[in-house]
Amino acid sequence: MTDDRPARRFELSTRDPDVARRAIAEACGEHHPHFRGSRRDFHFAWRGVQAGPLGLTRAAHSMDARAETGPYLDFLAVHVVRGRFRFVDGDEELLVPTGGVGRYPQRRSVLYWTDPLATTVRLPMDLVAHVAATRAETAPYTFRFLGLAPVSPAAARAWAHLSAFLCRMAAIGDDGLDQPLIQGSLADLTAATALTVFPNSTMTSSYVPQPRRVAPSVVRRAQAYLDEHAAAPVTVAQVAAACGVGPRGLQAAFQRHLGYSPLTYLRQVRLDRAHRDLLTADPAGGETVAGIARRWGWTSPGRFAAAYREAYGRPPRETLRG
Repeated sequence: MTDDRPARRFELSTRDPDVARRAIAEACGEHHPHFRGSRRDFHFAWRGVQAGPLGLTRAAHSMDARAETGPYLDFLAVHVVRGRFRFVDGDEELLVPTGGVGRYPQRRSVLYWTDPLATTVRLPMDLVAHVAATRAETAPYTFRFLGLAPVSPAAARAWAHLSAFLCRMAAIGDDGLDQPLIQGSLADLTAATALTVFPNSTMTSSYVPQPRRVAPSVVRRAQAYLDEHAAAPVTVAQVAAACGVGPRGLQAAFQRHLGYSPLTYLRQVRLDRAHRDLLTADPAGGETVAGIARRWGWTSPGRFAAAYREAYGRPPRETLRG
């Protein structure tokens, strides 16, 4: 699920509280912040990126604040690196200290923050609901989040690690986040992690019966679909729908008939396409191993190089040099 547009980056640094207040209100829409404290030493820094459906913001703020927020149509979660956040959502209240994570309420609520450095991740809720429906094989309209706090300390750490990883990806100075495959992969990874970290209806869904058996001909159709759409963001749910079966049934059929998953097959197809591009690329024209890897959805050059060496017996840079 991407809009195939380059990543949009934005940045602001100001010592004027009024400029900061307007920037927050304009960017978030749902925020109406009120600052407390001395204007003399005020400093606000904000850096972010919108990469397809995934939004990422890193903000530092030297004053305490109170903001009326929401209702939010999107999923938002914060990782507090310094300072603290406090959400008040009706009868529910969540304090997020340094190192903690929390989900923004979807209803109208009140947010307090104290001298924070924090990373906020944003995704369209329909994308999260779509991923949830694929996992639980339920209708997307039945999905909902059930709480603001992570389900466990381990889950909180998982979100903190994801947040840090996304910040590292955003800091890459080249066109990595412009690639539709990477945009889609990061959005799907973030949605799947959110479903594991924050309590939601998929955790309480009733037992789902075993999928019906899927014929080998359906697996072959799925392989043909993946071959044809390897250059686009693809999910198992999309492949299953194109083949007229359920996602769990398709997953089980791939394991039964081939011994691996549909996404493992897609990964190999994309590796083969990258190999082909390396063979025909002209290094003198500016083509790089990293650029070709990103074109085919590999966010980590190291992992791409390891997979390439395992498949083709030599480093990708040797293939590029010819």
